[in-house]
Amino acid sequence: MDSATRNFLGLVGISASLSAYAACGFVGYVLVPLLGFHPAALARLSLVCLLPAAALTLLVGTSAGLALRTLGRQTCGSRRLARRVKALALPAPPELLATAKAAGLDGRVAMIDSTEQFSFVYGVWAPRVAISRAFLAALTPDELRAALEHERYHVRQLDPLRALLAKALTEAFFLLPSLEVLRLRYEAARELAADRHAEGACGRRPLLGALLKALEQPGHEQMTTASLAHPGLLDARISRLETGQEPALTPADIPSLFTSALGAGSFLSLFIAAVAGLGGTSALTGVVTDELGTGGALLGALCVAPIVAVVGLIYWRLSRRASQPLLLTSRGKDGCSYGRVP
Repeated sequence: MDSATRNFLGLVGISASLSAYAACGFVGYVLVPLLGFHPAALARLSLVCLLPAAALTLLVGTSAGLALRTLGRQTCGSRRLARRVKALALPAPPELLATAKAAGLDGRVAMIDSTEQFSFVYGVWAPRVAISRAFLAALTPDELRAALEHERYHVRQLDPLRALLAKALTEAFFLLPSLEVLRLRYEAARELAADRHAEGACGRRPLLGALLKALEQPGHEQMTTASLAHPGLLDARISRLETGQEPALTPADIPSLFTSALGAGSFLSLFIAAVAGLGGTSALTGVVTDELGTGGALLGALCVAPIVAVVGLIYWRLSRRASQPLLLTSRGKDGCSYGRVP
């Protein structure tokens, strides 16, 4: 397991654990009791008792709304990018088709009409590669193979989907800025891992040549793509190839850890105040007994297990599809076919 996967799984694992406990605790101990109150009994509760529950409801709703907004924006951005690639697509020359097939990207590479020099992976559910006409003309055959091997790593790892999920999770847990550090570490690690894959397949010199020629960024949605010339990391990647020294990934700093601890503590305090406000100390004692007991832990695991199994199965199916030639369904103006990309 490479560093990119470890950082991604760390981000998802922490977020999933926090989501399970936060959502179940909020629904079970705050929302259900709040909705179960008789209107007359609810009217007898003071504002001091209701305010923590209302604030917690607002916080949970804001987190969910931010995550859904990010998912929607990034998915729409991916669709727009797919349409843009389709509109600019040119007939792929034989050398590009042959190199793509040799790199295991048969049916997944399109050449687009642009004078900028770039290549990138796009598409959330069916990742594929776009390479500009100018970049293709500038590359030697070995450099082209290295560039496609780099992009192949992103395709196989479903990096556009991973990037979308990572962004949505960090938006949802805005109280925990250390998760943003994990996301940035994942983005850096995935580029370094893709470089190592390409270097192992083609050698150091072709990859370095391709990187030096991919100095321009197209105008696309960065969060739903993975680009050969990833901004902010190109110098470090070139330095690694020249010196052989792996650059250190930025660790979580003390301010972000402190702020995350403060955010988690604030949420927990608000939860405790909401439960106590709605049910008193007896309800709070019941929550502690339920959650810290063996039965509570087992129930939580049983609630989370089906979700993990379904998500894992979907990811496994998508990963298997990413390792196979793309089945193409509709034709563009260049005579090539293009599947649907969300």
